[in-house]
Amino acid sequence: MDSKIDFKVWKKFSGRLTDYIEVISLPLTLAVLFVVQNQMFNIWLNIYSDKYYIRLLLVTFALGIVFYGPALFFTPRAKRYMYVYLFLVSFLISLLFSAQFLYYKYSESFLQFSSITYADQVPSIAGTIKTLLTPELFLFFASFLVVLFAFVLDFYPFKFSKANEFVPPLWEKALFAFLMILIIFFGYRYLFYVEKREIGYTSSLYTDVFDLKYLVKRVGVVNFFIEDFTKYVMRANLITADDKNFLQKYAQEKKPALTDISGNKYFGAVKGKNLIIIQIESLENVVINKTIYNEEITPNINKLAKEGMYFDNYYSNIGPGNTADCEFSTMNSLYPLPNDVAFINYAKNKYNALPQLLAENGYHTYSMHGDVPTFWNRSNIYPSLGYQKIFSLEDYIVYRSIGEGPISLGPRLADEDLFNQSIPKLKNLKEPFMATLITLNSHTPFNLPDDLQTLHMPAKTIYNQPQWKYVQSIHYADKAVGEFIDALKKNGLYDNSLILIWGDHGSFSNVSDAFGKKYASPALWNSQVPMILLAPGTDLKGTNSEPGSHIDIYPTLANLLGLKAPKTIFGQDLLNTKTPVETHFKNILGGIDTILTDKIIYEASEDGIFEHGSCESLPGKKSLPIADCQNLYNQELNNIKASNIIIRGNLLDFYNSNLK
Repeated sequence: MDSKIDFKVWKKFSGRLTDYIEVISLPLTLAVLFVVQNQMFNIWLNIYSDKYYIRLLLVTFALGIVFYGPALFFTPRAKRYMYVYLFLVSFLISLLFSAQFLYYKYSESFLQFSSITYADQVPSIAGTIKTLLTPELFLFFASFLVVLFAFVLDFYPFKFSKANEFVPPLWEKALFAFLMILIIFFGYRYLFYVEKREIGYTSSLYTDVFDLKYLVKRVGVVNFFIEDFTKYVMRANLITADDKNFLQKYAQEKKPALTDISGNKYFGAVKGKNLIIIQIESLENVVINKTIYNEEITPNINKLAKEGMYFDNYYSNIGPGNTADCEFSTMNSLYPLPNDVAFINYAKNKYNALPQLLAENGYHTYSMHGDVPTFWNRSNIYPSLGYQKIFSLEDYIVYRSIGEGPISLGPRLADEDLFNQSIPKLKNLKEPFMATLITLNSHTPFNLPDDLQTLHMPAKTIYNQPQWKYVQSIHYADKAVGEFIDALKKNGLYDNSLILIWGDHGSFSNVSDAFGKKYASPALWNSQVPMILLAPGTDLKGTNSEPGSHIDIYPTLANLLGLKAPKTIFGQDLLNTKTPVETHFKNILGGIDTILTDKIIYEASEDGIFEHGSCESLPGKKSLPIADCQNLYNQELNNIKASNIIIRGNLLDFYNSNLK
């Protein structure tokens, strides 16, 4: 009798247990899978750390409960809506994982929510995306597939689940909710507890992010994206009253610009001459004067570096816009924004750009580029910068398309065609003129036709495929530049022009590591680019090792042309500066990585806390007290902050009115 009662009790208990398992199995499976996806995401991108394993596991499981836990509270009649909910959530998460994975492989950074506004630029790098596709992406869509599989089992063609008939009583649902809240609270509470214990005070994990990799290591990429989305939505006003007060005080305390510029070295050395700017896509300094299998990678640029002045300690800083950010920084002597692209979001701002300065002094200003004019919104911002005419893809004949185009199925103008067809255009321009020419073919994924891969390299080398393709594409770009300079000479344009040749940013191929190049700071490995000035008829020759970056081009060119740059610029004339400084910051955060001067270097720590960084003298990198870098650090942090406020608030006139 008792055994029969016990059996009935056990059968009832086991039946109820089975019902509960069926109810929670799918959400729990998805939450656990979410943890696995986060862990593998970090491992595959080589940003995983055993140190953060527990906190990453707990906080991602907590977030998984946030995403998938609500599925527990759909009634049996609303079960189809539960699947709609799970389909939507799992698809969005899968898409986010995949997009972040591909973007990091491309640029070694992470997408922020503001990047959604640049989604129309995705087709321009479709070819690059194809080269980055890997089997790992299947894991990131596994949650979507799990939901799909569960739906099929539940509804078609057989019903395997009996959970449709089971409705937990209200108090049990309340218990589910309590347990979910407890898991979520414990996961995030543990995260902040550990963070506080490690740094000794209230955690700045989300409020003062320095290194995105450092954050994603600890909380996972989805947690990061949600935090970034929250910041984006909540910033109703980009510029606060405190920001404006800061900018006013910064302007009033800023040292006055030099008033007697006529005494500057090389001032007006090429006054009245044309200005031709050649911006070479992804040209890194490491390939200059470098041979590979007994061949020079850039023989023409090497020759030009000896004919003019070669800046070998020069760096780029970029935000999410890469080339567009380099253009913006160069033409305005302002820092790129950490999480927006000024070319798109602030195209109609008031600027005191270099083309505008030249136009005000009798120059005719032109841009020559083999993309469609709307690419990165150039057609909108160029007039704001002072360009009077844009020569774009429609103004050139594409004899052959090389690599991916500005649109997914469109052509990509060969660099040789850009330069060759630009010569007659330049000859017909009224002088003096300013013309910028931007190359394309050394852009990732570095796809060149076989007949243009003229470096004699074996198919199998110590270099990986992206590096092999990169040096081939740069060798081709070098050939095109050499032919262009020769054509300028033959057509009488060379001697009457100041010519600037510069690399916009790195190749993101780790080619510097492959060549064994060592920099003053690891943060600079992919940002050192060459800058060469050719000023025929002057003694502007040799190697200049003053630390500099894109914000310094504007004042340097203005000095050579005999023009006074506006007080609003942030760069320095590299031919006359007494305090050379290059500040490298995280490309979509703005936190300082490295500050490099001719006498000192500051390198930030991974957590971004100033006191945890290092301060060393140059040359030799002798350790100094961290306090020796404090004033320099504060100065550069304020410079970046002031530049960002000017751009976001369209406050150039306000800033100018407060300068002494």
